[in-house]
Amino acid sequence: MNEEFSSWIEKIIDQRYRIKSKLTNGGMGMVFLAFDQHLNKDVVIKVPVFKFSEQKHETVYRFNREVLAHSTLEHPNIVPIIDSGIYNDRPFLVLQYIKNGTLRMLLDYAKLRHEPCYLNNLKLWLPQISSALDFIHSNNWVHRDVKPENILFDSNYNPYLTDFGILKNFTLINEEAVTTSHGSFIGSPQYMAPEQHLGKKITAKTDQFALAVIIYECLSGKLPFNGNNHVGILLEIVKQKATPLKDRVANLPTPISDAVIKALSEDPDDRFESCNQLCTIIMNELPSNTPNNKANHANHFQSSNTVNINEILNAKLLWQVNLFCSQLMEQKALNNTLYTSMKKNLSEHLKAEIPLASMLNNLLDFFTMSGTIEATNYEDITQALKRLIPELNTNTN
Repeated sequence: MNEEFSSWIEKIIDQRYRIKSKLTNGGMGMVFLAFDQHLNKDVVIKVPVFKFSEQKHETVYRFNREVLAHSTLEHPNIVPIIDSGIYNDRPFLVLQYIKNGTLRMLLDYAKLRHEPCYLNNLKLWLPQISSALDFIHSNNWVHRDVKPENILFDSNYNPYLTDFGILKNFTLINEEAVTTSHGSFIGSPQYMAPEQHLGKKITAKTDQFALAVIIYECLSGKLPFNGNNHVGILLEIVKQKATPLKDRVANLPTPISDAVIKALSEDPDDRFESCNQLCTIIMNELPSNTPNNKANHANHFQSSNTVNINEILNAKLLWQVNLFCSQLMEQKALNNTLYTSMKKNLSEHLKAEIPLASMLNNLLDFFTMSGTIEATNYEDITQALKRLIPELNTNTN
């Protein structure tokens, strides 16, 4: 967090919102957790970020467009807007705090436990998010950044679509000129349609492609295209095509596999006319013996115990520490890259107030003299971690 935004913590915004902590720092905006003193509840505050003065005009334009989108696109599965205003010469947007995690967290948890995403779990979010996307499209908007990180769940397991930072409207004057002035690569590469990679015409079917990538990942645990960058991913889309889901997921109904592959077509004209058409085929093929209700699906991607965010983060943290230990033993030294990477990983868990993360952070600071990287006995570090986490795979006994 830069110095300006660090000063926002504990400040009262607009005589109403007390800033509590930073949630995320995206490329387009800083997101804070705040307390609404009027409504007596936590909310999310988003503020645009621009590193250079020449970016200010475009960034503020994008942000104001995001505010406009949130104020006009009222849908049960789109994160609701609460307020907007200006503080310290920066516009801000206040949104409802959806606090039960993201689809990305649930996918990560499933991978950590080596569990598949069962077909019935699509009932949790696919119809609602498909409906939200079609609603956006019917109002001349395209999201352009549909991905698991932007699908949230509330405490009742209702899904919400969020992050309208690069939303595009086809009816706004000068929209095309402003939204492409910094290049065509706008979005998250793994979920971008080929036309988005190439900077060509964007349509509702661009979001449908991203939705199909998410479905593919949910069912198989893998992405359909695995290039390391925009070019590599685009080449896979054009030359290799996606491996059919039925070749990766045992006993998957063929119509589901075929529908997802159709939505992943290189040519937008070969995709479905709407997200709902894709969703309908999948929902019609899902097992009918499990009722579609929240009580049966409260476990999300787990077949027995209820998932909560702390459990997901603890599992993810253990995996990250194991990776850190493996790299530490391979290099036989703690270097700045390893230290910085682990500190960054810990920050997510510290924000969620995971006790283990705090202990690990203190331990790491002890061995590095609070951030100063010096010659350190890597075996001492791994043994200390082993004492803190007995199930750790340090292999240094």
